[in-house]
Amino acid sequence: MSALGRLLTLRASASAAAHRAMASAAAPPAPAAGAWQVRAALVRGLPASFSKALQMHAGGPAIDAAAAAREHEAYTALLERLVPRVVELPADEAHPDCVFIEDTAIVTPCGVAVVTRPGAPERRGEVGPVAAALERLREEGAGAAAGESAAGGAPLVRAVHRLEPPALLDGGDVLQVAGFVLIGLSARTNAAAVEQVRAALARAGARGPDGAPLRVEGVPMPHGLHLKSACSALDDSTLLASDDAAGRAVVDGLRSAVPALAARLAVEFVPSDPLAANVLRIGGAVVMQASPAEGFVRALCDARGLRLHALPRAAELAKADAALTCCSILLA
Repeated sequence: MSALGRLLTLRASASAAAHRAMASAAAPPAPAAGAWQVRAALVRGLPASFSKALQMHAGGPAIDAAAAAREHEAYTALLERLVPRVVELPADEAHPDCVFIEDTAIVTPCGVAVVTRPGAPERRGEVGPVAAALERLREEGAGAAAGESAAGGAPLVRAVHRLEPPALLDGGDVLQVAGFVLIGLSARTNAAAVEQVRAALARAGARGPDGAPLRVEGVPMPHGLHLKSACSALDDSTLLASDDAAGRAVVDGLRSAVPALAARLAVEFVPSDPLAANVLRIGGAVVMQASPAEGFVRALCDARGLRLHALPRAAELAKADAALTCCSILLA
């Protein structure tokens, strides 16, 4: 086993042990029908240099890295309650944004990973350790298939692809829902990435929950940092969108670019709070952060048999234009 592999294994074991009492007190909820089963999550430590994280608007509010670290610890602790296996990669002080691991890779529910090429040049150095972790998971899965491991189920990662220039892609621009991989064409993500992701998934034979090939489509993003800054999937039939210019533009773009999917999705515009339109769906659970819109989202979850978990407001992470999905890569 490589040094990185030993580090990840030890960190995952220690993290699970530290929260065993919490996990036993609140077992993961039974998944709702059609829920995306999540078997593992990748997260990354928050560096002390986080106060220097990129901000969409120059001269944004000062970031308290210590407070952000506490927000991230609460996030990781909840993941450890809801997900069987959480692997935390070490922080990199040279890359203040490295905690936003979502931007470095996408992984389909069938285990095909695509390592991204972030749109901000200063973030491209974040990718290497994440790619190495995904390769280790791929090797682990290959060993299980060969009878070398007691791990059950399909491999978490069965193939790893990497984007090449001129493609630019932040994982925050990728939304997977109902057999589609939607890619927001934002200031950080371009059409070349859409083509490369489409080709990579086709070569790997990536398929959705219905057994059909995954469809990759670009969606215009005239406002906001990322696609998931304005929307996320509550389940495979419901899209949450922020009730503002960014959210409405995304929905209009979806209806224009992917009408077949748009016709299948109920769109719920979340009032009062754009951050509340970004949720994590984990089996039968939905995670949001404390918000004036919590009652609205809770009613939607109750109607669908989903269990809502509300984290404390991640105000410091938000100063770096982050929402909940930014801080993890979920593996089905």
